[in-house]
Amino acid sequence: MILKIALIIYVTLYIGVALFLRSYILYRRTGVNVFKTMGRSGIQGFNERVLMLSAMNIPVITLFYLFPRKIYQFLVPIEYLEIPLVQYVGVAIMLIGCLVGIIAQFQLGDAWRIGINKNENTLLVTEGFYKFSRNPIYLFLLLSFIGFFLVVPNCFSLCCVAVSYPALEIKIRLEEEYLLNLHGEAFETYMKKVRRWF
Repeated sequence: MILKIALIIYVTLYIGVALFLRSYILYRRTGVNVFKTMGRSGIQGFNERVLMLSAMNIPVITLFYLFPRKIYQFLVPIEYLEIPLVQYVGVAIMLIGCLVGIIAQFQLGDAWRIGINKNENTLLVTEGFYKFSRNPIYLFLLLSFIGFFLVVPNCFSLCCVAVSYPALEIKIRLEEEYLLNLHGEAFETYMKKVRRWF
């Protein structure tokens, strides 16, 4: 029962707060619709769709887990990882990753976006978690996905982690290119001081 409650809280935070509430707040403050900044073509568009598909698998997997075991079996559970201690460690990693990721989102303020819009000029944020990592949102998102996999170890949750890491690496490099063009020397100096992940 604890695992099911933790998963419901995670999905609520992840989809409800990190995605929709954060997007709504930014839209109300600036008029920017972050969903329109998502790439539509090329490698950026493909990568954004891969990440979105991976992200949308989280609530789907959770729904399957909440149903009787016979329905969850369709996700091909990795049963030897279904150890309570491992799952409770997964809950901690999943929820901490999600909460810290949300804090990092809010620390970006009005500069937060889902994708890259080359016609926009956003501020360079180097405070808060951004003093220690250039990409704390992605770092903690990936950690939350790993925690989610430990809570519900199955082939689909494993795919979410396996696909998300390379997709986030590509996304980071595309964003770095954009930020270098936008902020020039200031971003170059920041890159020398602060590591990409941690």
